[in-house]
Order: sequence, then C-alpha cells, then structure tokens
Amino acid sequence: MQIHYLSEDNSVLNHFLGQIRNVNVQHDSMRFRRNIERIGEVMAYELSKDLRYKNIEIQTPLGIKKDNGN
Repeated sequence: MQIHYLSEDNSVLNHFLGQIRNVNVQHDSMRFRRNIERIGEVMAYELSKDLRYKNIEIQTPLGIKKDNGN
C-alpha cells in the first residue's frame, strides 16, 4: 500500500482542511459541508492518478477511436 501525504504540500486541500478545523466555519453548516465535498473532490483526483487504465476502442460517429482510458 502506498501512502500519500497530501496535507504536507501547500495546496488548496490544506486551505479547505484549515477552514473545517476553524470553529467559526464549523458553525456555518453549508460552508462546512461544501468544504467536505471539495476535500473529497481533491482527494479523488489525487487518488485517480495512481489507478490502472487499459486501452479500449470506442465507436464514434466518425469511426473507431483508440482510447487509453485517461
């Protein structure tokens, strides 16, 4: 298993984590929820970089397109 320390780098993820830790933001439920969603989106994006993809052929209106899954 590979461990990623996303919070070590200066990133937008750290900004959202800091906001949800802030007691003033915790009282704003909509902002808190939105930041949780954003954290999930950032983490999903980072994790998707390590997924294995396979080459496939896709039938398009213009013909067959080879796609590498990315």
